[in-house]
Amino acid sequence: MNPIDYLHLQLRLEGKSVIGSNLLRQVEEVPGEEMPLLLIAQLIDGQSVAYVDEALNPDLQEELARRVRSVQFPQIGPLLEFLRLENIPFETGHYKTYWIPAHAAVFADEEVTCHSRENPMVQAFGFGGFAEWVYGIERDGKIVSACVSARENDFCGEAWVFTDPAYRHHGLAQKVVCTWANGLISSGKVPFYSYKMENNESASLARRLGLPPVFEEIVVARLTDG
Repeated sequence: MNPIDYLHLQLRLEGKSVIGSNLLRQVEEVPGEEMPLLLIAQLIDGQSVAYVDEALNPDLQEELARRVRSVQFPQIGPLLEFLRLENIPFETGHYKTYWIPAHAAVFADEEVTCHSRENPMVQAFGFGGFAEWVYGIERDGKIVSACVSARENDFCGEAWVFTDPAYRHHGLAQKVVCTWANGLISSGKVPFYSYKMENNESASLARRLGLPPVFEEIVVARLTDG
């Protein structure tokens, strides 16, 4: 697939769909996901794309689309200043997304076991609120490292991984992520790995796994009361 296809798959995981050339529509309610004012992405092939919330008034849509063409990712300060002058409260998040190909999932390990989210060990680990199946490593009768789909649909899933601090730096995260990814790949789905740019631990794990990046994105979200 092309990088733009991966971006659109990722957006669909969040319940969003691209309409026309530059509008974004919420097509499904996904817990924890809100429609951004603006999403700007830099694809690994060098292409830049930007999408605006289709629910904004047409004049603001047009102005944002015009202004975004004059900014150089990730330097979007002038665009944010425009939002401030318009008295539109917002917050930004900068993310990086990778996909996990089959050859990068070679660290899948028999030590990793698959559990239902209803399993008491999964519940105790705090992973009971995610997808149905959780891939974990046990020590002394408890899960100490696990990976699960934070979101998953018929086409792809996105990893959520955590390791007990007492068990870090032993390669456990690589094992659970790769075994989780193998599970998705076996089902014909694309496994994604994403993180906020300031999350150095997640960035380090992506490097250790040798994952190919597909895009970076800056999400400009509207702040609401409460």
